[in-house]
Amino acid sequence: MGPVARFREGLGLGPLRSEFDGDESLQAWAHAKVPGVRAPAVLVGTDHRCLLHIASPSVADTHTQLGSLVRFELDRATPETVGVRLNGDGEEVVAELSLTTRARSRAAGRVLSALVRQNVGAPATFDPSQTSPLPPVPRGVKDHARRIWVTVVGVMVLLVSLAFASPFVPGPGALTGVAGIAILAREYEGARDVHVWANRQAERFISWARTAWSRRRPEDSAEAPVDDQHGSSDDGYERAG
Repeated sequence: MGPVARFREGLGLGPLRSEFDGDESLQAWAHAKVPGVRAPAVLVGTDHRCLLHIASPSVADTHTQLGSLVRFELDRATPETVGVRLNGDGEEVVAELSLTTRARSRAAGRVLSALVRQNVGAPATFDPSQTSPLPPVPRGVKDHARRIWVTVVGVMVLLVSLAFASPFVPGPGALTGVAGIAILAREYEGARDVHVWANRQAERFISWARTAWSRRRPEDSAEAPVDDQHGSSDDGYERAG
């Protein structure tokens, strides 16, 4: 694995690698989306289990041991995505994988092929021996125009975030930067990796800020009556004087 692949893996998987067992090895991973969840996700296959990691501390990851994973089903509801339904013993995991580019379709195929090699059942139409078991969507003029539009808008939002981050222009630079990366992630794989990492850090900071604020508010409310009492006593001294 080259340095670029290791760097991308560090951004996408984040703390997952530290949670692997001693003899557990990574087989493949791909960016995913969970229906009803706004945060980006990553579908990971190891030689022990299948993980669905969501880049948000408020949403728990799904860990399914390969021994309890029976089969997976594919639902090509739209041309650009394929729905993956993982059926286990008493549980079900649903994720959506993008097929808008050849790199994304190959990444999705590698994860599902890794599950097949671990004796997980697959649909008859899925052939793990192919380089791209899930063919990508052919891109036309409209798709290339969208790529240009996404690039222009995403870069402009990033430039605005740099201006907000400047000490001369106060503003939410970090959150604006995450929005710019999310726009670029629609078309660029590197941006998708950064988006997972940035979303994880942003939600962690928001959670910390909310906790700090909730701890501070009782202290402020507790100090208020004390000030009122001092104020009333001072008024009493003034009236007595």
